[in-house]
Amino acid sequence: MKLTEHVHAVGGGALGPLVSDALDCNVYALKCGGDYTLIDAGAGRGTEAILSNLLADGIDPERVRCLILTHSHADHSGGAFGLRTRLKRLSVAAGAATADIVGRGDEARMSLIEARAAGVYPPEYRFEACPVDRILSPGEELKLGGGLTLRVLPAPGHSDDMIALYCPELRALFAADAVFPGGRLAVQTTRDYSLEKYRKTIARLSKLEVEQLYAGHDRPLTAGGGASVAAANARFEAGLPPRSIV
Repeated sequence: MKLTEHVHAVGGGALGPLVSDALDCNVYALKCGGDYTLIDAGAGRGTEAILSNLLADGIDPERVRCLILTHSHADHSGGAFGLRTRLKRLSVAAGAATADIVGRGDEARMSLIEARAAGVYPPEYRFEACPVDRILSPGEELKLGGGLTLRVLPAPGHSDDMIALYCPELRALFAADAVFPGGRLAVQTTRDYSLEKYRKTIARLSKLEVEQLYAGHDRPLTAGGGASVAAANARFEAGLPPRSIV
């Protein structure tokens, strides 16, 4: 589904537009010159649907050269192995902690064991470990084709290893599970969740000039996305509990 000149939604699940598999996060394809960068990979069961969605939008999968994982939770990273296997020219990038967890397939550290026991994932779901080719550093700026840049922003709170990605040329924030439309957050009880880190993350993100907000679930916002970040920050500043997406 083409959202703007540069951004396509090619995956999604039960918490947003269902375009690949119910377990998936939103998966975005960013057009950068003649190639594309994928942001997140879904849980793995919807890999074929993601590839089909690329083709349906007129994107040759062989033009997808990079996959960036925002964090290790299985709905965002579980499809990395399948995509890396199918797309021979694809390189996988992630922050250091995410790379270690995904590379080892560490289901405990990604909170998958807890989530499966809680019924979020079916009992038979297993994570396929995937090597990560490039480690992303906090504050690093990725120079993409077509004159676009992605800035790597640490975004702990929902998970300790999470990053967000900001494209200043598009005023676009790929927020992962940091913030959602309406200022809602992904509140959890898992071991890698921290409300205090979440508060600091939202305060930092609220300083960005955001027009387009591409969250990890729910609907993408191609205009007015900064209002959602501001709404989440306002609740924290007022001492109110965050509104949760689930």
